[in-house]
Amino acid sequence: MKRTNRPFSKSLYEAYDQKAKDSLVEYLQAKGHKIVNEKEDFNVDVVSEKGDYLYFNEAEVKVAWDGDWPSHWAEIRIPSRKRRLVEKYKEQNGVLNFYIFNKDLSKAWRIKDTLMTDDTIKEAKGRNIWKGETFFHIPYQKAELISL
Repeated sequence: MKRTNRPFSKSLYEAYDQKAKDSLVEYLQAKGHKIVNEKEDFNVDVVSEKGDYLYFNEAEVKVAWDGDWPSHWAEIRIPSRKRRLVEKYKEQNGVLNFYIFNKDLSKAWRIKDTLMTDDTIKEAKGRNIWKGETFFHIPYQKAELISL
Protein backbone atom coordinates (compact mmCIF):
# COMPACT_ATOMS: atom_id res chain seq x y z
CA MET A 1 0.00 0.00 0.00
CA LYS A 2 1.43 3.38 -0.99
CA ARG A 3 1.49 5.69 1.99
CA THR A 4 0.89 9.38 1.60
CA ASN A 5 1.71 11.81 4.37
CA ARG A 6 0.65 15.38 4.80
CA PRO A 7 3.61 17.76 4.56
CA PHE A 8 5.20 18.88 7.82
CA SER A 9 3.44 21.93 9.29
CA LYS A 10 5.94 24.19 11.01
CA SER A 11 3.15 26.38 12.42
CA LEU A 12 1.35 23.44 14.09
CA TYR A 13 4.67 22.11 15.37
CA GLU A 14 5.57 25.48 16.89
CA ALA A 15 2.10 25.91 18.39
CA TYR A 16 1.78 22.50 20.07
CA ASP A 17 4.98 20.44 20.22
CA GLN A 18 6.65 21.95 23.29
CA LYS A 19 3.34 22.35 25.15
CA ALA A 20 2.52 18.67 24.58
CA LYS A 21 5.99 17.57 25.72
CA ASP A 22 5.78 19.75 28.83
CA SER A 23 2.36 18.29 29.70
CA LEU A 24 3.66 14.78 29.13
CA VAL A 25 6.73 15.36 31.34
CA GLU A 26 4.53 16.77 34.11
CA TYR A 27 2.17 13.78 33.89
CA LEU A 28 5.00 11.22 33.87
CA GLN A 29 6.74 12.83 36.84
CA ALA A 30 3.46 12.83 38.78
CA LYS A 31 3.28 9.07 38.08
CA GLY A 32 6.77 8.52 39.53
CA HIS A 33 8.84 8.57 36.35
CA LYS A 34 12.35 9.99 36.25
CA ILE A 35 12.92 11.90 33.01
CA VAL A 36 15.99 10.56 31.21
CA ASN A 37 15.82 12.56 27.98
CA GLU A 38 13.53 15.14 26.46
CA LYS A 39 15.96 16.62 23.95
CA GLU A 40 14.63 17.03 20.39
CA ASP A 41 16.33 14.34 18.32
CA PHE A 42 13.47 13.34 15.98
CA ASN A 43 12.92 10.08 17.82
CA VAL A 44 10.45 9.83 20.71
CA ASP A 45 9.67 13.03 22.57
CA VAL A 46 10.43 11.88 26.12
CA VAL A 47 12.40 8.97 27.54
CA SER A 48 11.59 8.18 31.17
CA GLU A 49 12.44 5.53 33.71
CA LYS A 50 10.33 3.95 36.41
CA GLY A 51 11.38 0.90 38.35
CA ASP A 52 13.43 -1.35 36.10
CA TYR A 53 11.84 -0.12 32.86
CA LEU A 54 12.60 2.52 30.29
CA TYR A 55 9.58 4.23 28.77
CA PHE A 56 9.70 5.76 25.32
CA ASN A 57 6.91 8.34 25.07
CA GLU A 58 5.57 10.18 22.04
CA ALA A 59 3.22 13.17 22.35
CA GLU A 60 0.80 14.40 19.68
CA VAL A 61 -2.00 16.96 19.82
CA LYS A 62 -5.23 16.29 17.97
CA VAL A 63 -6.42 19.86 17.45
CA ALA A 64 -9.86 18.74 16.27
CA TRP A 65 -10.45 17.16 19.71
CA ASP A 66 -11.81 19.99 21.80
CA GLY A 67 -13.30 19.15 25.22
CA ASP A 68 -14.63 15.61 25.67
CA TRP A 69 -13.96 12.84 23.17
CA PRO A 70 -16.71 13.01 20.54
CA SER A 71 -18.97 9.99 20.91
CA HIS A 72 -19.12 9.46 17.13
CA TRP A 73 -15.32 9.01 16.88
CA ALA A 74 -14.94 5.24 17.15
CA GLU A 75 -11.18 5.23 16.90
CA ILE A 76 -8.01 7.16 17.58
CA ARG A 77 -5.92 7.79 14.51
CA ILE A 78 -2.15 8.04 14.65
CA PRO A 79 -0.27 8.88 11.45
CA SER A 80 1.31 5.76 9.95
CA ARG A 81 4.63 7.61 9.66
CA LYS A 82 4.94 6.86 13.41
CA ARG A 83 5.51 3.22 12.44
CA ARG A 84 9.22 4.03 12.32
CA LEU A 85 9.12 4.61 16.10
CA VAL A 86 7.30 1.31 16.69
CA GLU A 87 10.01 -0.45 14.67
CA LYS A 88 12.88 1.47 16.26
CA TYR A 89 11.91 0.68 19.85
CA LYS A 90 10.62 -2.86 19.29
CA GLU A 91 14.02 -4.38 20.05
CA GLN A 92 14.79 -2.20 23.05
CA ASN A 93 14.13 -3.25 26.61
CA GLY A 94 11.36 -0.80 27.32
CA VAL A 95 7.79 0.30 26.79
CA LEU A 96 6.64 2.60 23.98
CA ASN A 97 3.53 4.70 24.60
CA PHE A 98 1.81 7.24 22.39
CA TYR A 99 -0.10 10.07 24.06
CA ILE A 100 -2.72 11.82 21.96
CA PHE A 101 -3.73 15.08 23.68
CA ASN A 102 -6.83 17.15 23.15
CA LYS A 103 -6.46 20.75 21.99
CA ASP A 104 -6.29 22.29 25.47
CA LEU A 105 -4.03 19.50 26.83
CA SER A 106 -6.48 18.62 29.60
CA LYS A 107 -6.93 15.00 28.47
CA ALA A 108 -4.97 12.42 26.54
CA TRP A 109 -5.33 8.90 25.24
CA ARG A 110 -2.44 6.57 26.11
CA ILE A 111 -1.93 3.98 23.40
CA LYS A 112 0.49 1.09 23.80
CA ASP A 113 2.75 0.27 20.89
CA THR A 114 1.42 -3.30 20.86
CA LEU A 115 -1.88 -1.94 19.52
CA MET A 116 -0.12 -0.32 16.58
CA THR A 117 0.17 -3.23 14.18
CA ASP A 118 0.37 -3.21 10.38
CA ASP A 119 -3.18 -4.56 10.11
CA THR A 120 -4.49 -1.40 11.83
CA ILE A 121 -2.97 0.87 9.15
CA LYS A 122 -5.67 2.11 6.80
CA GLU A 123 -6.42 5.06 4.62
CA ALA A 124 -8.54 7.68 6.32
CA LYS A 125 -10.91 10.31 5.02
CA GLY A 126 -11.72 13.68 6.48
CA ARG A 127 -11.70 17.34 5.63
CA ASN A 128 -8.10 17.80 6.82
CA ILE A 129 -6.76 14.47 5.56
CA TRP A 130 -4.91 14.16 2.27
CA LYS A 131 -6.17 11.62 -0.24
CA GLY A 132 -4.24 8.41 0.35
CA GLU A 133 -3.01 9.42 3.81
CA THR A 134 -2.81 6.42 6.15
CA PHE A 135 -3.15 6.10 9.89
CA PHE A 136 -3.13 3.50 12.62
CA HIS A 137 -6.82 3.08 13.50
CA ILE A 138 -7.05 2.20 17.20
CA PRO A 139 -10.49 1.65 18.79
CA TYR A 140 -10.66 4.15 21.63
CA GLN A 141 -11.93 1.42 23.98
CA LYS A 142 -8.48 -0.21 23.77
CA ALA A 143 -6.70 2.97 24.86
CA GLU A 144 -6.52 4.55 28.32
CA LEU A 145 -8.04 8.02 28.78
CA ILE A 146 -6.09 10.13 31.24
CA SER A 147 -7.00 13.51 32.72
CA LEU A 148 -4.27 16.04 33.34
